[in-house]
Amino acid sequence: MDLRLIQSGAACVDVAMAAVSWLILLCTYPDFARWRTEGFSDYHEAYTRRVGWVVGPLLLAQLFGHVCLAILAGRCIGLLLVLVCWALTGFWSVPCHRRLQQEGPSSPALPELIRSHAWRTALWSVLAVVSAARAAG
Repeated sequence: MDLRLIQSGAACVDVAMAAVSWLILLCTYPDFARWRTEGFSDYHEAYTRRVGWVVGPLLLAQLFGHVCLAILAGRCIGLLLVLVCWALTGFWSVPCHRRLQQEGPSSPALPELIRSHAWRTALWSVLAVVSAARAAG
């Protein structure tokens, strides 16, 4: 495998993941508070399903790229950051989404979701900068 190509690909995916994360943090999640309570559950479910089609492949590509970099080049910091983001997602953000789904847009889970996502956005942004700098060489 061409290490330079893997590093460049990982950097592209990391930048894309950071960009999507900023969009969600600044635009999508704050707008949840303006959604109507009536039908919120259906809209939220549709949102999570649709965004999964964008974020899911990025997350898998990101994990694959950083596993390859860890194995081939001993570069483990990227993999560590990816795994921390996955842990934050699974243990903090997903439960917030579930609670929000049940309780609606006025739920205390919304500010908690935004807080959890701010941490993930920060980590994905650091990862994007580190990856881009390494890819630039």
